[in-house]
Formats: sequence, structure tokens, C-alpha cells
Amino acid sequence: MGALGISVKAGSRPVVVCVALDGSRSEPRTLHACELRTAAAEPIDQVEDLGRKLSSKLSAWSPDAVVIGVADVGPQGNRLAAPRYRLMIEGALGYVCRDHRIRQVTFRNGKEIGEALGISKADALERGKALDPKREAAAAAALTALPAASTTDPNPS
Repeated sequence: MGALGISVKAGSRPVVVCVALDGSRSEPRTLHACELRTAAAEPIDQVEDLGRKLSSKLSAWSPDAVVIGVADVGPQGNRLAAPRYRLMIEGALGYVCRDHRIRQVTFRNGKEIGEALGISKADALERGKALDPKREAAAAAALTALPAASTTDPNPS
């Protein structure tokens, strides 16, 4: 089962980080990893550009499941534009995944990623870092979509 984890780094030029894994949670294997960047200046153009780039990757990789890591809710309200644009990008990426007929598309914040793995958010990021030191959030997100045990083992316990 192939799982794709996605995280978005907000900023004036947002970056979509992707890590594709297969195997199981106990024995994951990294298949692909990349960062999708945009040169567009306007937020709507950035959303469109990043969506198209993800669509191209999905065509090539064909994951069974996608987990999009979303921003954690901060203790205080934030009026900056970057978090709002990040939300728009995350939503558009989810739509692109569904448009590719990927039925298992999940949005999880950092705490939920940790909970899905049965560990803390910090420990989940450490597991992601062990898989890909530069893309730990996306790797941790992908890990949550893998089965808990290997499904290819001829002698299941």
C-alpha cells in the first residue's frame, strides 16, 4: 500500500513537501520525496500552480492514500495572511487528490498525526525525521496511512 504525506510550508512563496512511503508502520520504505515550489506571486496563482504540480506527481506515483498535514491551532488568533493562504493551498491539494480518484484523503494536524501513531506529536516528527531528515512532517503524515503490520508477510502472527 502506497501512502503519500503532504505538508505545506507557508510564506510569501509556499512550498508543498511530499513523501511517498510503502510497507508498514514498523517497516516503512521511502519511495519518493520532493518539494513543489511556485514562482507565482498572487495567492490564487500559487494555489493553481501547486495544485497542477501535485496533480502531475499523483499521476506518476498513484498512491492508495494521502494524508495532508495541516497547521495546528495556535493558542492565539493569527491575522497574518500566510496561515490563511496555507489553508487555501491545503484544501486545494485535497481536492486535487480526490480528483485523481484517491478515496482515502485525510487531513490531520500534528497532534492528530501523533495520536494516529499512538505517540506524541514530537515523537511522530522524530519518526518522520528518521525516514527523511528534510521532510519530517510529510513523512510522519504518510506513516499514519500505512498499515500497522506488514500485509505481505506470509506468516502473520
